[in-house]
Amino acid sequence: METQLEKINAVECRVRVQIPWEEISPRFDKKLRELQGQARLPGFRPGKVPPQMVERLFGKNVRDELARDIVQETFQSAVTQHNRVPLTQPVLEEGTLTKGQAFVYLARFEVPPEIQPKDYTGVPVRRRPAVVDATKVDALIKAKQDEATELRPLAEGSERPTHAGDTWTLDIEGTLGDVNVSRKDVRLEIGDATEYLPGLSKALEGTPLSAVGSTRTITFLPTQERIRADLRGKEATLTIGFRDVREKHVPNLDDDFARETGEADSFEALRAKYSDQVREEDQNEAERDARKRLVETLLERNGFEVAPSLVAREVAAQVDLFKRQLQQQNIKLNQTGMSEQQVAQQMRPQALFNVKAFLLLDAIGKVENLVVDEAEVDKELQNLAEERSQNVDRLRATMEKNNQLLLLRAQIREEKILDFLMSKAEVTEAPDPTPEPETAETAETATPDAAT
Repeated sequence: METQLEKINAVECRVRVQIPWEEISPRFDKKLRELQGQARLPGFRPGKVPPQMVERLFGKNVRDELARDIVQETFQSAVTQHNRVPLTQPVLEEGTLTKGQAFVYLARFEVPPEIQPKDYTGVPVRRRPAVVDATKVDALIKAKQDEATELRPLAEGSERPTHAGDTWTLDIEGTLGDVNVSRKDVRLEIGDATEYLPGLSKALEGTPLSAVGSTRTITFLPTQERIRADLRGKEATLTIGFRDVREKHVPNLDDDFARETGEADSFEALRAKYSDQVREEDQNEAERDARKRLVETLLERNGFEVAPSLVAREVAAQVDLFKRQLQQQNIKLNQTGMSEQQVAQQMRPQALFNVKAFLLLDAIGKVENLVVDEAEVDKELQNLAEERSQNVDRLRATMEKNNQLLLLRAQIREEKILDFLMSKAEVTEAPDPTPEPETAETAETATPDAAT
């Protein structure tokens, strides 16, 4: 087999492969013999059709099929001889098999660009200082308070009317317009906006606690903006069975609460702990932002073309991830008002950035001989196992089976390359610039562009 490689452009090549007829002839003859044994033609007994007639009738089909097989069998090795990695299946430009002649085919295919990275050390990078967002600290404390909140039985003899925070256990039978409603063991918190039937909580406000064990029929108009369009304007008539009621006990945010969490001895210490947690998270985010700016600068300094197939694959992966995220929220893509093509169009700029960043970082890693050793993989697996409360050996086996271990190695290597680049960069600590206020003149200038 003789091969020649031609570079069409930065991301596309053409290979020319020539195979002597002497290597092809035995396979061609074998296929004809197989057809001779299977052929059924008038005037001839099975298996007795003359070879010349078989070749005249079926020879072209045999040659075409054999040509396709040979291309599939030889393409990869032919390209490998020239140290190229094909990204796409071969597009055959020429490849007609003629009996008695060497088989020559030309095939075009995409390849990764050859990148010679430059100017990747001493890059100026701004990294903002970490800040503590008080609202995030409050949210962590609120989540811990909600965790400790209890529903307790009411004191015997309680006669007050139900109010916000009380939680009823109900049996419900009735209709909403023409739709039958039937539910058992419904938990309903008075004042909760996520109630089973919009407006039911409001309708039950003021119900005496002594209603436990009784039934009551109510008629009300559900909250219109939170109900299906076909049910708007229709009243609900429900018979409610009041099975149980409990009141919410929310712990006070004090030192006792802090000690109950097991995380601090005082509320001040607990808040300080959550402040440190928020600061660390923001510091990690600031580092990620700085690294992204570093990569953006490197891409500006290192221009190169990207194979369309790589971008297409990344776009498809991003669209698939978006659809899976929607699915986790029980949302279908058509409910977002967007088609898959529209989502793909939106994802394309980020996909292009991801591909170019990966290729450039990979090229830098090769130049600097930055590789991942087993000790680094073992350490990351141990961290993951502790986070997920899993056995590390079982986690490794699962990730290896699902090809996730290769992805983990790639992620570790990318972080290693970025660590190297940041260590060689000229990093300055400075907050994000404050956006300039929009003037009337700026707004007028921006309006025509926005309209287009």
